[in-house]
Amino acid sequence: MLRRPLKKIFLSAESYGDKYSELCSQIEKISLKESAAREISEKRNFKLPKIELKKLNGDARDYLTFGGQFRKIHEDSSIANEDKFYYLLLAVVPKSKSARVFDSFLATADNYPKAVAQLQERFGQEDLLVQIHVRDLLSMVMKNADTGRSKTDLPALYDELEAKIRALESLGRTQEKFGDFLSPLVEKY
Repeated sequence: MLRRPLKKIFLSAESYGDKYSELCSQIEKISLKESAAREISEKRNFKLPKIELKKLNGDARDYLTFGGQFRKIHEDSSIANEDKFYYLLLAVVPKSKSARVFDSFLATADNYPKAVAQLQERFGQEDLLVQIHVRDLLSMVMKNADTGRSKTDLPALYDELEAKIRALESLGRTQEKFGDFLSPLVEKY
């Protein structure tokens, strides 16, 4: 009879021993991560400047840059949603198209995800952004054909074309996909 309680105590102690070992290994992993982060920050002997958020004025062309910057705030779980909402409100140009998106929302924690979704729907639709950049590219080529740039303007034209193509690439549209129709068009004009 005494064996059953002892066996139960032994199994319980063994279970706690396993839990203890698991917790010790987790603590060690966290400690290693913290010491690695501390080493990196100790190596830096300079202070980085503050990054100013690009203000969103309602032009969909600027949404990718804005979204990339704001993502850091949006994904930070240590910032409360109502604070994220205020950061979002500060990051839009007053009385612009993007500011009007938020006019119908009270700045509350519950409304923050709704406001972000509305902003994404209005300015962040990938197909819309691709269309805008392709139209810009085509209008630039057509404008060049109409005005006939001089040879000194060719580097500026090249830089503009490269910027538009890089914007399309950041949207997942590679030169392989657009090259078939863009290259002849650019060469013709």
